[in-house]
Amino acid sequence: KQWYQRRVAITAGDYIQKYKGMEEKQNLTWEKLNGNYSKSSKLKNLVRQGIPRKFRCSVWMAISGAQSKLETNPGLFDQLIARSGSEYRSNKDASSQHQLEIIGMDIPRTFPENSKFQESVMRNNLQDVLFAFSMYKPEIGYCQGMNFIGGALLLALQEPSGELKPEECFWLLVTLIDAVPDYYSSKMVSLSNDIEVLQVLLKKRIPKTYAHISSFGIPVQVFITKWFICLYVDILPIHTVYRVWDCLFYEGYKVLFRVAMYEFITHKHEIKSMTDVSQVAVFFKSLVWDQHAWDDHRYLKNVFSRTGRLARQSLEMKRETQQKTNPT
Repeated sequence: KQWYQRRVAITAGDYIQKYKGMEEKQNLTWEKLNGNYSKSSKLKNLVRQGIPRKFRCSVWMAISGAQSKLETNPGLFDQLIARSGSEYRSNKDASSQHQLEIIGMDIPRTFPENSKFQESVMRNNLQDVLFAFSMYKPEIGYCQGMNFIGGALLLALQEPSGELKPEECFWLLVTLIDAVPDYYSSKMVSLSNDIEVLQVLLKKRIPKTYAHISSFGIPVQVFITKWFICLYVDILPIHTVYRVWDCLFYEGYKVLFRVAMYEFITHKHEIKSMTDVSQVAVFFKSLVWDQHAWDDHRYLKNVFSRTGRLARQSLEMKRETQQKTNPT
């Protein structure tokens, strides 16, 4: 069989049966922390094992620094929404007007198959989050792709009652973008440099696989830019994205490199069997249906165990070297 014929996702029933009772045990473990989320090796291991849904909002807010930003700026979110609405109506600032119009066009394109995003309340809250961000970070503004990140945050933080938490989503979005700010600049220099760093890592770790992809004459950036700029939203199954974000909020940007490396490492034999660039393109677009990615517990365990040591200092040195090579 061809590689793509074997990519059958684990069923919901299989998944529930396999991990039955795990979330209850995790809930008990996190309850014992009593809201103490100070960084430690114990907390790091718990985060890597997955933050239970009921704790995700409070833990993300605490470990990322978003809670501190919210408390330091009380009422700012509502002020930004009011300001964005005023600027949209006044039509005085052409740049802001254009940004707000783009956001308005992207809202209906966000998770169109998700029934929750057919509801006006969800769309309105996402619009508020993105409007507020574009006002708060005018040097970045709104970039396409942020709608999926913002939408995923709203879904992750939604209470069982249906209550949404747009203010928390806004500050978490700010925190995520602050972690990789130049990914969303007009020239995206930092994004380009980080992909170059990833290629250096891949060339060293799986040289034959990397050489095979390179032989097609298409830059790796073509396939994986969306991975980094969307922080794996719409790339991996959403429940697995949240597990990646658990670690991203705690450990920072290097988690993005680990996930990318793991995708190449775990699929190296499939990649080397491909004979043309169209197969490569289809492969990278279909990761969301990959059985490896649907089992989020096993997936995250393998992300850390199979990518080896990835010291932040070493990664920073590689980034600095690439920055000097490609400063603009």
